[in-house]
Amino acid sequence: MAVLKKAVAAALLAMASVAAAATPEQETLDRIAKMRAMSASAAASAGQEAQQQRRELDAAWRWFGNHKSVALPVLRRELAAELKKAKPNQLVLLDVGYFLRALGEPADRALSMQALLAIDPAGAAVQTQNQQLFRFVHASAADRDPRLFPLIDKVFLRGDVTVLVPQHGYTVDATSVCIYLYGQYGALAERHLRGLLGDASVVNRVLEVLMWVGSPESVPAVSAVLATKEADTFARAVTFMLRAGGPQGRDALLAFDPRGLEGKARDFYLQTRPQLTAMNFNALAQQLSDSPPSEKAPAPRRLDEAATRQVLAVLHATYGSYEGIQPTELALSAMPANALIEELLRVRERSLLRVSGEALADIDTTNTLINTLRFRGR
Repeated sequence: MAVLKKAVAAALLAMASVAAAATPEQETLDRIAKMRAMSASAAASAGQEAQQQRRELDAAWRWFGNHKSVALPVLRRELAAELKKAKPNQLVLLDVGYFLRALGEPADRALSMQALLAIDPAGAAVQTQNQQLFRFVHASAADRDPRLFPLIDKVFLRGDVTVLVPQHGYTVDATSVCIYLYGQYGALAERHLRGLLGDASVVNRVLEVLMWVGSPESVPAVSAVLATKEADTFARAVTFMLRAGGPQGRDALLAFDPRGLEGKARDFYLQTRPQLTAMNFNALAQQLSDSPPSEKAPAPRRLDEAATRQVLAVLHATYGSYEGIQPTELALSAMPANALIEELLRVRERSLLRVSGEALADIDTTNTLINTLRFRGR
């Protein structure tokens, strides 16, 4: 009997060892199953229930990350199977898809993009998990896949999504959220946004985003908006011309006939008009300096092209941080303006990978530099 008991105990121990060895894969499956179970209840709710859901999803992320070698094959298999369903589970698409994008292998990006494109922009999961969706789209926007535009338009351009960045104690406002997403697309997003200027429901936000990601290419389209009767829209259109329109924007405003303006729009234009005649390279370059030249603060250096490229390399390495860098020196450098603008556009793309208030300040500096350089030699 003692021998039999020992044999049974040994068998049970062996079974327990096998079960324990299989635990990570089964745990991955169990956590995915728990995601699927959330969709019918918590995903459609708000408040504490949705917050609890997010905590549980975050815990799943941490577990997947701590067991990547086991979890990744399971996640790929389960996500591929989910995508074949007539109505795929939105939380699985969102969380598993983003995990593969952020922490998977480069080959996982195609599957991750399929998941992102399959997300219903009007679904309940998007409404309760829009912070996670922002992170997913922000990470994927670098691919510049225009198929994401309908999702970005619906959820972020037409919505009012703000994003908390806890590590910085900072909340990204709704317009800045759009800047971070569209900005990574460069000229492709600018063309897309120009096509929305005729939509009164989004024209103000489109103009606000174009101030940050636009160029003189959009001056003709924005010039048409100046005929608006809406003072707020008119002010945004004028501001775009000043911030991103270069000499073409200035000239369009100088040629504009203000006789049809009334009220706030007329006042705004008349306040702006004196700035236009003073808009030239020297004046704009001086505005980039913290203080005018003096004995204590001598005139900025004129960098040669080699020194300019060294500064640009630092900007690229620091994701567009201007700490220790004088923007005026770049504006006055010997590097040809068009080449320098192209490099600064690349710096702006890098800056958009940093989601923080400091990043937006640096992007503003880069944009001011770009707009100033467009006046050089004009």
